[in-house]
Amino acid sequence: MGNVSSINFSALNQDINRYVPIPLLFFGIIGNILNILIFTRKIFRKNTCISYFWASTIFDSFVLLVGLIPRLLNGFNVDPSQHLSILCKLRFFITYFSGYAAAWFISLACFERYLSSSKSISKRQMMTMKRVYFSIFFILIFGFLAFGQHFYCIDINQHLLGAPQSCYQLKQNMSCQIVDSLMQCLFEILLPAFMMIIFGMLTVRNIHHTHLRIHVEQIADASIPVQQRTRIGIDLNVQSLPTRMNRTIQKRDVQLITMLLVQVIVFVISAFPISIYKLYSIATIYDTKSVIQKSIENTIFNLSVISLFLNNTITFYIYTLSGTIFRKELIKLLRFS
Repeated sequence: MGNVSSINFSALNQDINRYVPIPLLFFGIIGNILNILIFTRKIFRKNTCISYFWASTIFDSFVLLVGLIPRLLNGFNVDPSQHLSILCKLRFFITYFSGYAAAWFISLACFERYLSSSKSISKRQMMTMKRVYFSIFFILIFGFLAFGQHFYCIDINQHLLGAPQSCYQLKQNMSCQIVDSLMQCLFEILLPAFMMIIFGMLTVRNIHHTHLRIHVEQIADASIPVQQRTRIGIDLNVQSLPTRMNRTIQKRDVQLITMLLVQVIVFVISAFPISIYKLYSIATIYDTKSVIQKSIENTIFNLSVISLFLNNTITFYIYTLSGTIFRKELIKLLRFS
């Protein structure tokens, strides 16, 4: 305990805020700009899954700009949101709202991939661009309602437990602290993560069933005599072009699913620390804690928030590493730029 008490937690948190946001902002902004340029290319323009990726990228950018720049400035003690109430409230609202929207759009992309990978034609036809736009609109409206409480529950001069800044939840209002923490934990992290995992697993199951069905059909085709297969092949040559096009579309869909599943894994891992911290802070909100314990929790909270920002930073690099079609479009973009 003596070694812990000798640590200057205030200086440590200031160094975290001063240096960690710089690489996150640099790589995150560049990556998100490239994401937007690629997702608006002709090949992706009418793809319902990509529409969710595009929307999520837009709000990832808001999270980085509004969430990380004030944190960086706070590391140098020049953050105006720590002194102006309206900037403090807007910073919290935009950061939470954007993080919530980005997470839910990825959740909806998981749901869309589940429908598109189903063997049921009616399910595959359910997700249209009109419904995509409606679902995006619904998520945004619900977010305004869920996080509108920030304009009451957040203010300056709130040097609260677990807050490395004066701009935070009202320290004299326990209800605000509980509601704000629950809103972020439930609507920004736990519920979208649950939806991602459920529909991600169902999508993998659909793909497995599709591959199994194709394998059975190939075995059945192999059992047909050569002469009969030749005659059938002559008839099927008329459909060879549509067949090749369908295979190209299916391959692209599988790559999108791979990109999506990798992002889901990254989201769950990066959001895990802050979700645990929020639940812990709610459970111990009435406990009496020592200065050392408060300092330790303060630092854990700061690192947990940085972990959550990581998810908004690396989506471009996830797509580049896991999606062949994404890499091809990136190369075309760079060649013609």
